[in-house]
Amino acid sequence: MSRIDDRGEEHRVWLDPASQRYFKATHPGRFGFTVVALPDGSLELTGATPLEYLERLLLQNSLFGDQLRLEGVASESGKTVLLTSQPNIAGEALSDAEMTAFMAKLWFAPLRGLSLGRPGALAFYRDLDEVAAFDAHPGNFVKDGNGVVLPIDLILLRADEALQKAFAVHLA
Repeated sequence: MSRIDDRGEEHRVWLDPASQRYFKATHPGRFGFTVVALPDGSLELTGATPLEYLERLLLQNSLFGDQLRLEGVASESGKTVLLTSQPNIAGEALSDAEMTAFMAKLWFAPLRGLSLGRPGALAFYRDLDEVAAFDAHPGNFVKDGNGVVLPIDLILLRADEALQKAFAVHLA
């Protein structure tokens, strides 16, 4: 397997040609991102715990029918690394309008004026099950050759009471 040039902050990425799966190793001691509500009601992107990272993977699988797998846990330089894999998905990027339309079909409302993750990324919330999705940008969505939209690497979480309260201003 050869490493793919990956400038993301969350993972180092390899493609296994035999299985056509991408393998992702978190940076040592880092487990992606989550979003928290601060005491003043503002929202902040912060480092996730290993449990939050794994919950995010489970949400990705259950919400979008993805096939993410936890492949293992390792230690590098005395720090924990999580190794996951997901299928290779070929396709094209989506526009903001296409992402918004796709999320609306799944009952996600846009969190207007809220951009956490990559600059200009969209954010969504579904009160049905209190799930929030952040870092929605063209690099994190793919439309395959059949027109099927597939989100990849969204920052997903179940919103606690403080987050739900903070979202209210962005749902108006």
